[in-house]
Amino acid sequence: MAEFDQSITFLKVGDLSRSLNFYGEVLGLQRVYERNGKVVILKVNEAGFVGLVPAEIPAGAPRSSALTMIVRDADAWLPRLEAAGVPNKGKPIFKSEFGIYVLYATDPDGNTVEFLEMRDPAWPHRGGTEAVGG
Repeated sequence: MAEFDQSITFLKVGDLSRSLNFYGEVLGLQRVYERNGKVVILKVNEAGFVGLVPAEIPAGAPRSSALTMIVRDADAWLPRLEAAGVPNKGKPIFKSEFGIYVLYATDPDGNTVEFLEMRDPAWPHRGGTEAVGG
């Protein structure tokens, strides 16, 4: 098995301050690093980070990636996202073929953000995540 200390998922964002509001204020991620306005990194947990990179994103450009946040209570996120005006696909759904219960939302640049409960008993990483604002 590979031994990695941490991971960072980098996302191109069209408006850094708008994205910082979403990831920092709405999701509650803490800003831990910034480099000359070229990148801002926010902490998800002790080993995971999201990096925001300002870039020109053409209108209507397809978005093909998803940022998945493993949570204990996907239902608890819906009212928080709705209160902040975050586009979402409504109540979480259970996908039995994957053993997941998931709420889909969209960040300000059109990236899919999933709030996902791993309900498959075979998933080996049960602890360590908190519900809303945890």
